[in-house]
Amino acid sequence: MLPAALVLTVALSMPALAQDTQPERRDPTAQEIASFSAFQGSAAGAPVFEIVRASRKAPWQVEASVAGAPYRAAGALCRMTQNRYAYDARAAASRRWSMAGEKRFAWLDRAGCGKPARLVELKQRIPDADLAPLIAQHGVLLLRSRLLFSGNTSCAPHRSLRFRLAAVDVSAPPYGKEELHALVFDSDGAARAQVWIRKRGAELNAWDVACSVPGAAAQ
Repeated sequence: MLPAALVLTVALSMPALAQDTQPERRDPTAQEIASFSAFQGSAAGAPVFEIVRASRKAPWQVEASVAGAPYRAAGALCRMTQNRYAYDARAAASRRWSMAGEKRFAWLDRAGCGKPARLVELKQRIPDADLAPLIAQHGVLLLRSRLLFSGNTSCAPHRSLRFRLAAVDVSAPPYGKEELHALVFDSDGAARAQVWIRKRGAELNAWDVACSVPGAAAQ
């Protein structure tokens, strides 16, 4: 048996250790803002900075995202591209920023393609003719998939949650080989649900589901 004093020391140190492993965030410095402004020029949109490090001993990961102008695709479908840039403080001043990735978003708006509060991310390139019906019917397709939720062990505990459409993807269901369009829903971090859609003629049907809890694998 461990001495009582040692047990107390270990117990007191555990919260501090857990707190130290939590990711840290901070605002951009004036130098980082000025550096990105010089890199992008005045024509670009306002950047959104994301600066995080895994622990106090880890280096800061500095990124900036800039959204392009929304544009009309087909019918009521609107699209937008967001570019993400990474910062290297050790590089020469003119080479500190570089392209780190691109995200594509879409939504429906019959008026002027105004940017909504929540965007639908496109995980794959999807033609307008396929994408517009998926977004337009996502609520009905989610409702029709509730029966599939009940029969799926990963989704049954989450079948009563309220979900919103977060993304559209293309992939094969867990027990299938054919790639299908997939609607990705989330519930404010409580759970994420993926609903695969099979198309028969012009009709869309919920075909399969799978659910996960963000961060569960890391616990």
